[in-house]
Amino acid sequence: MLEGVNTTMKRLYSQMSPSELEEEMKQLREEMGRAEFPSQKAVLERKYYTAMAYTLNPDDFPPGLYKIEHVQLPFEVRYLNGIMAWGTIGDDPEASYPISMLTPLR
Repeated sequence: MLEGVNTTMKRLYSQMSPSELEEEMKQLREEMGRAEFPSQKAVLERKYYTAMAYTLNPDDFPPGLYKIEHVQLPFEVRYLNGIMAWGTIGDDPEASYPISMLTPLR
């Protein structure tokens, strides 16, 4: 066994039940609170948003303009692939974000 390495295999978020996803998100929020470095917190936050995206219905995110959490520029969603919204933001010709980070601009 590798010392200091977590060798237990976690299931993919896409394979988890809603209650398992809620438990995972709770654990990730706790870990974010204990994160020592901004980069650690950023990785945990992205995992949190990815897990949360699996609790949402992609059909609720049609193409259009959205606000992205922690981003000032509007994001134009062109299409979805699973839980990921693909589109453009600013001068970036292609970007993607989990649907859980999107808030419609009206």
